Amino acid sequence: MSVAWRFLVAALLALVAAAPASARAAAPVPDAAAYLLVDEASGAVLAEDDADVPYPMASTTKIMTGLIALERSGLDDLATVPAEADVGGSTAQLKVGESIRVRDLITGLVVASGNDAAVTLALHVAGSQEAFVALMNRRARELGLEATSFTNPHGLDDEGHHASVADLVTLARAAMANDFFRATVALSRATIPGPGGAGTRELVSHNDLLEAYPPVDGVKTGNTLGAGYAVVAHARRDDLGVALYLAMIGSQSEDARARDAVALLEWGFAQYARPALVEEGQVLGRAQVRGRGVKVPYGTSEALRAPILLGGDPITETLVAPLELAAPVRRGQIVGEVVLRQGERVLGRRPLVALDGADGPGILDRLRSGLSAIF
Repeated sequence: MSVAWRFLVAALLALVAAAPASARAAAPVPDAAAYLLVDEASGAVLAEDDADVPYPMASTTKIMTGLIALERSGLDDLATVPAEADVGGSTAQLKVGESIRVRDLITGLVVASGNDAAVTLALHVAGSQEAFVALMNRRARELGLEATSFTNPHGLDDEGHHASVADLVTLARAAMANDFFRATVALSRATIPGPGGAGTRELVSHNDLLEAYPPVDGVKTGNTLGAGYAVVAHARRDDLGVALYLAMIGSQSEDARARDAVALLEWGFAQYARPALVEEGQVLGRAQVRGRGVKVPYGTSEALRAPILLGGDPITETLVAPLELAAPVRRGQIVGEVVLRQGERVLGRRPLVALDGADGPGILDRLRSGLSAIF
């Protein structure tokens, strides 16, 4: 087997030249203290400012609260709402003394941004807010959140309670790996049972991006005097095959936060294209058929489309295929593999198949081969 390398620099340059002006323009600069925009799949940083600087984080704190609760309790466990859950601010409409399932508390936590739900979960999981905060900080260290420190489970301003936007993206990645969390933060509205199971409580998400910008499917917004308006957002464009994380702290208003978040996400998606890097049936090489005077072309039986970052690293194509094939060769026979990368990121891989067939050597072929061996 031999490994053949081909560099598709010309194809990449053609794609960059054809990119819209928005893809080549500089990233918009939000009116915020810090922000970070990253590609979910590769972790590539598309835009940032003060990404590692700690700031008050408001209710984005509840991403960690929800993660700890999901890791340490069952969704159908029952919790009792304590008197200390009444801390003011946003609420999930809980009543002191009621019993409520953890799944409904987490819904109230991330949809309604309920501070009461945060405290109830903390006491249910750890017995006290102080013990729960210790769990939050331990988990932060496990995740490598070097600029993050928690002093409460809800995110109200407190000395020593802070995170960087880079840490918030890492935290969101961990939480979004949980299916229940991911599905719940995507809800713009939700219903949980009323106290004692009587009636229902209608909850409206504080994350205005869920309705303002359809690619967004989570995760959490927040607002305090110290943090200003904060957001951690996940957005996906299925047509591109691209998903982005955005974290931003210190916007001056709810409208400014939404406007700047949408502008950054739109710009981020404009940096990508999803071309057919390999076409169906495209000839990528030819292999000699042993004992025959013919070469069989090989390629892929299906196209390979993948999101590429325009203006990013060159795209390379690696072919692993034999120089020679033993007859007979069947059309569609797998003969190797093609792998495409952009930098270190694997864009995709496909089997290489014979695009034509070749029979075994006939009498004349064997006679010719024998004569050549003699002479």
